[in-house]
Amino acid sequence: MANRKEPLEEIIKELNCHDIKRRLRAVDLLVERGGKQAEKELLKLLRDESWHLRNYVAKVLGGFGKYIISSILAEAKQGVWYVRSATCMTLGYIGEIECLDPLLSLLEDQSTQVQIAAEEALIKIINKDRLKFVESYLSKKDADFQEFILEKLRKIDTDLYKDIIDESA
Repeated sequence: MANRKEPLEEIIKELNCHDIKRRLRAVDLLVERGGKQAEKELLKLLRDESWHLRNYVAKVLGGFGKYIISSILAEAKQGVWYVRSATCMTLGYIGEIECLDPLLSLLEDQSTQVQIAAEEALIKIINKDRLKFVESYLSKKDADFQEFILEKLRKIDTDLYKDIIDESA
């Protein structure tokens, strides 16, 4: 156990250095290491001031899949705009239907950057499998909510909106 703890401390030390290349390598080491503590450290990095690091971590966390969604959303609640933006990116990388509701709520964020990140993530998820979006998500919502979502899509991406309308017909 002592051997396992020491490398984590070294990795964390690398995460706090000023060299972005070393920090990115440390992220990769955390992923290789795995486990709850590594996951916790990765989630904390969504709050980092480095745009490059946040983007890289968002992509890495996206690979963890949908089981990490609730942890990512918890980070967004306590974060500033760039944390919420990183949350949107991460949800987009996860790419699952379960990410859509949180992204729809982030479209109403006070930060324009967060709104843009939420739009991009929504489009990415919907484009991944438009038929699944229509059949597994949109068709299960009530008429008012469907109208709300479609209106958002019309404003974000009119071509995608038209395709979705065609597929729902």
